[in-house]
Amino acid sequence: MPSQPALSICQLSIPDTSFDDDLLLIKEAGAGGISIAEHKVVEFDAQLRSFERSGIKASSCIPQNISPLPVKPSYVYPGPTDFGERVDLMCASIERLAPFEPDSIVMLTGSAQGYQPKEAWSMAVDGLRTASRAAEANNTRIALEVCRGDVGADFTFLRTLEGAIRFLDEVGSDSVGLCYDLYHLWDTANILEDSEKYGSRIFTVQYSDWREPARCAADRVLPGDGSIDFPALIRALQRGGYDGWWDFEIFSDDGRWGTELPDSLWKMPYPELLSQGQNGFLAAWRQAQIPATAARS
Repeated sequence: MPSQPALSICQLSIPDTSFDDDLLLIKEAGAGGISIAEHKVVEFDAQLRSFERSGIKASSCIPQNISPLPVKPSYVYPGPTDFGERVDLMCASIERLAPFEPDSIVMLTGSAQGYQPKEAWSMAVDGLRTASRAAEANNTRIALEVCRGDVGADFTFLRTLEGAIRFLDEVGSDSVGLCYDLYHLWDTANILEDSEKYGSRIFTVQYSDWREPARCAADRVLPGDGSIDFPALIRALQRGGYDGWWDFEIFSDDGRWGTELPDSLWKMPYPELLSQGQNGFLAAWRQAQIPATAARS
């Protein structure tokens, strides 16, 4: 069990900066990893060289072409509606991002809206199987994310770890594991037991905290400022054998997605945002290293 977490920062958390800006911000924040958002890779060769010089590792990548079925709302991850075109684009994103040598590439199933449930399941399985072969050919792997569906966004029909494991078993590839996002999973049934049970199948963990009540789909808060019991979830994941990246991913609408939150975290100076996000997580990490019985006494 590592004495210190492997900290990473997702580029989606700092939306108004360039790729090179992000490398500097992440290095100054003291994180060793970056979750690369493909839409920020606009000058591929130059940015790959900057990345290689930085000494920062790619904890994961977030492709523009993220799912075999469309997500809702579509403006978040726009793309064609045709299944074959989407799968081809997913594979192209994997090939484009592979030179950054990410530990994993995050993907989704997409929404089941407009399909019969069995049809959506079967199509998504086929799409992820094809993507898994592209990942294997490019020496990387896929982390499939489970997302809640009660905040005005429908990115996947997978809502629980147990359901996602059934899906992964049907895909049948060791190169496809789980992307575990505390924001999406913290209040699902049996989450502590399932986090421990499936810890070895988790490729990456994303974190932010839950505001109650959420005012829109992008209203996350910093670790320690919301409802999530971070220490309990960290303990469960560690008991299950997870020892990978912990990736800070925050969304806090400043109007760009339709809701201008007066206290949007995206209005903060980014160095302060990243520092507070990591410090909140590290406080929870330290608490998690204390046995649960001692922590309650």
